[in-house]
Order: sequence, then structure tokens, then C-alpha cells
Amino acid sequence: MLLSLLREFAEYQGLAQYMRATEPRLREALAAQPPMLRGALVEGPDGVVGFASYTVDFMPWVDSRVLRLDDLYVRQSARGLGLGLALMRHLAEVGSAEGVPVRWEMYPDNDSARAFYKRLGATSGEKTVFRWAPEVMREFLKE
Repeated sequence: MLLSLLREFAEYQGLAQYMRATEPRLREALAAQPPMLRGALVEGPDGVVGFASYTVDFMPWVDSRVLRLDDLYVRQSARGLGLGLALMRHLAEVGSAEGVPVRWEMYPDNDSARAFYKRLGATSGEKTVFRWAPEVMREFLKE
């Protein structure tokens, strides 16, 4: 179900061409000890309609682990039912229980997400995210 929703989310974002996840790799990441990936699914009237995927990272400059929310997605047909809020509540419960903050990124022009997160009391800062693909790194290393 998670893989199906990830594909749907990638399509929704217009990024389907970058989708590389497979069911075996997701299972491996979820089952690893400690888990490489954590996640939560949320159900609506039509079954599972959303997810949150997150990892545990370490931020050395604040000397703390941090939950890094990778993706949060609720199908358009199930929005407005409080399901995104339920997923964020799950993250708050995990972060509170583990005594760590939660961090995430979002596209700057995603006004509805920005409003949603602000209603939760989350604060935002501006940051540019760089991505360095393995094939590009290999080219760099040849120089």
C-alpha cells in the first residue's frame, strides 16, 4: 500500500520519472534494525488514503537526533477529514516520546501546506536544498 501511495504522490508532484522505490527495498528499509525508514498509514472512508514517511537523523550542531519527515500525503478525495492532522499527531507522539524534534521541507509555493503546518504551531525558515546525484558525483570525481 505504501509503494502505491508513494507512486501516486510522485505523480501528484509531477516527479514520477524520479520514482525508484520498490517493494523489496521498502520492506528492507522498514525492517532494518534500527529502521532506515519509518512510516504511518492513515485510513479514510475508502481504506488507506495517506501516509507519512520519516527517518531518524542526527544533527551534530544541536547534539540531537531528529525525526525528518520525508513525505506526508493524503489523497485529494480524503482531504479535509483530519487525516493529515492524524499523521502529524503520530509524528508528535513519536517525537515527544523519543524527546526529539521533527523537521521537514516543503516547496515554498505550497500555500495550503504552509497554512496547515502553521496551524499546528510549526515554524518555518528559508533554506535552499541541494541534491547531488551519484552519476553527477562520479563525473565530478573524474575531473
